[in-house]
Amino acid sequence: MTINIPKNASILVSRTDSIGDVILTIPLTYTLKKLFPENKIVFLCTSYTYPILKNIATIDEIIDYNEISKLPKKNQKDIIQKYNIHTAIIAYPSYEISQFLFQLKIPYRIATSHRWYNWIFCNQLVSFSRKNSDLHEAQLNFHLLKPLGISNLPSLAELKEMFLIKPISPLNISIQSLLDNNKIKIILHPKSKGSAREWGIKNFINLINILDKSKFQIILTGTNNELPELKPIIEQCPDVLNLAGKTSLDELIALINECDALIAASTGTLHIAAMLGKHAIGIFPPIRPMHPGRWAPIGKNTHIFCKNTICNDCRKQPQQCHCIQEIQPSEIVSLLNRIFASHRI
Repeated sequence: MTINIPKNASILVSRTDSIGDVILTIPLTYTLKKLFPENKIVFLCTSYTYPILKNIATIDEIIDYNEISKLPKKNQKDIIQKYNIHTAIIAYPSYEISQFLFQLKIPYRIATSHRWYNWIFCNQLVSFSRKNSDLHEAQLNFHLLKPLGISNLPSLAELKEMFLIKPISPLNISIQSLLDNNKIKIILHPKSKGSAREWGIKNFINLINILDKSKFQIILTGTNNELPELKPIIEQCPDVLNLAGKTSLDELIALINECDALIAASTGTLHIAAMLGKHAIGIFPPIRPMHPGRWAPIGKNTHIFCKNTICNDCRKQPQQCHCIQEIQPSEIVSLLNRIFASHRI
């Protein structure tokens, strides 16, 4: 049975995990807004990813789960009733979220059937496996639209068109003044907070050393907690503009929007660059499920480096993954030179 959504009701998309996962769920909101133009699209997220979602034109309202979960149940119900949510799509399986939406009596709650608690808290279950699928993560999310009568899975080319971005707030003047508008601005984001196999600090240093400093301004980003590991870059590469630990997520988004390219492993920062249409250069291992077939950034200017080999090192010894370490800095420099061969500042 296909769910029929009243015209005055809202559709909720829930994704309460990390930046990259949330960004790869945004195409759902594009499709929902296109097929249900008279319905509001509401996104339930965490405070962490809120700055991403407020820039998305296909999202009408955002609910910060970290904030609403602190409130008494009566207040939670009052807030949810204000949005008149008819159907909730739980893109990230979570006992807490499924129970939360059940207790708030959302009429239709769509979730994967592969979590036992969804059989208790959700009433529209979809059977599909992420672990063994050859589909991209952004495509897999579309399985959850089946109860709405949507069975088509978009191609990767179609997904690239599904990010409608509002005007990004300008970068704050103190950071803007550090950017060299006479050069091509390249962001290096070496770390991943442990979420991905990394290329290694040594490779990033070698990349910096062979980049043409008269052509490129090199900008280093990362979190404050990553600064100790980024220290060799900061000490050995004085020409690099070090903004690691110096930007909020809002400021990082604005910074990426001001720059031309970003180089990183499979991190949320890479997905931000792709979403904004920047040259997002991702460095990946070939091993499932970390490979680019599942997690490549979606955008109009994405570029992937991944060795075509069979590798199990990154499963056994993540810090000694030969397949990703053997990607040469010169390969990335060649790509940058091709991309910006005719670039005029």
